[in-house]
Amino acid sequence: MESGDVELVRISHDLMEAIRTRNRTVLDAVLLPDFVQVDERGNRQGKTAFISAVEASRYQIEQLKFETISVEHLGSVAAVCGVQWAQVRMPGDELAEGRTAFTDVFIRGAEGWRLRLATSAELPVNPQP
Repeated sequence: MESGDVELVRISHDLMEAIRTRNRTVLDAVLLPDFVQVDERGNRQGKTAFISAVEASRYQIEQLKFETISVEHLGSVAAVCGVQWAQVRMPGDELAEGRTAFTDVFIRGAEGWRLRLATSAELPVNPQP
């Protein structure tokens, strides 16, 4: 893995942990002002709405990890793609699992790599071989 890949994977892990712990400071630092998150239904939300949604979520993320992660460099732009798995505790104490395919588009600027676009799509929890 190249050094740029290692840095983006580290940032991706930091971002995932910031979402798990609802860390507004880290999210604000990593997301560009014009950040957009697009879900599998095509719903779009900007930086402020995304951070507010993370903070206001009614479930507790117990575990969050990457099943796969890869980096593709395109000059000062990079795409980080993969599958993440989560276990969450819902209101009422029920545990639920989820898998999501994601693509995160980072732009390298004076402040380093920052996230400009995030897309996601739900996957089956127990995929068939």
